[in-house]
This record gives sequence, C-alpha cells and structure tokens, in this order.
Amino acid sequence: MKKIIFLIITFLFICTNTLEAHKVNAYAYREGDKVAGECYFVDGSPCKNSIVAVYDSKGRRLLQTTTDEKGKFTFETQETGDLKIVISAGEGHRAEYRLEALEKSEKRETKKEIAVKESDKKQTPQINRDEIKQIIDEVMDAKFQEIRNEILDLKKQMDKTNIRDIIGGIGYIFGVWGLIMLIKRRKNAS
Repeated sequence: MKKIIFLIITFLFICTNTLEAHKVNAYAYREGDKVAGECYFVDGSPCKNSIVAVYDSKGRRLLQTTTDEKGKFTFETQETGDLKIVISAGEGHRAEYRLEALEKSEKRETKKEIAVKESDKKQTPQINRDEIKQIIDEVMDAKFQEIRNEILDLKKQMDKTNIRDIIGGIGYIFGVWGLIMLIKRRKNAS
C-alpha cells in the first residue's frame, strides 16, 4: 500500500511540474500607437522567436509579428479599442493577454498631425500647452520604462514555482489521501 501511495504522489508531482513547465506568461502595455510586451515561460526563460498575433475586440486579426531573442515584441497600431494578444511559443505553448482600450485623452497625436498644426500657426518662439504636454509625456514615458521593467521582473519571479508551492501541493495530496482513508475506515467499521 505504501508503494502505491508513493508512486501516486511521485506521478502527481511529475505531472504537476511538467504542466507548469509549459505555461507561458505574457505582459504588454501601450505607449500611444505603440504596443510593447514580453512573453516568457514559468522558469523565466524568454519565448524566443514566438508568433504574436493581435486581434481587435471583434476577433479580427489585425497583425502578426514575432518575439526577439529576449522574448520581447513591439508593434504599432491605430486601433484604440481593446486588443487581444495571442502568443504561440510552439509545441502547444500559448498565452493570451488582453490590453484595454485607450481613453480619448490617452490617444496621442501623430507626428504628421503635430507638423500640420505647427505649420498652420505663426512662427513664434513661444511653446504652447500641447507642446509642453507632449514634452512632459515623452519624459514621463522614459522614466516609467524603468518601473515597467521592474514590475515585469517581479511578475516573472511570482510566476516561478518555488519550494513552498511544491510542499503545499504535497500537503494537499496527503490531505486528500487522508480523507479517502477516513472514508474507507468508516465504511469498514460499519
């Protein structure tokens, strides 16, 4: 009986770790018309050269790209609605990430629109409110990039399986086994 229990626990342990090893995580964010993201396996290794497909809120495929050697991807889109990003990392490994729609105030003007506005204005050395806002946005984006990278690193660490998870899983298995044995003992006693 002890050998059977040991074999069951070993089998479940191997299956659990195998399933977790194939999990793919993804993260993405918007910067105006540009979307940047990263995908990685549960152990933190990057999903290299993986296919990234982007869909709109109605399920239409907008574009397709691939990840680089570090598992990162970027693309530009004029779509301001919700986006669904699907990463196929081969051999059945797949992740989906939903990116919420831009609010109207978040949509930035394109360089072409800014150039047209500037050409319409008189040539004065003063900086208007929109130009100041654009300069501040660019500086803030640069500063927040470091924070985004740190958040992504923390997310990677949280997704890894650690010894606490393994011990918890074993405890769960023993708990279920204990309940089964209790039920068997009560049936035998009656």
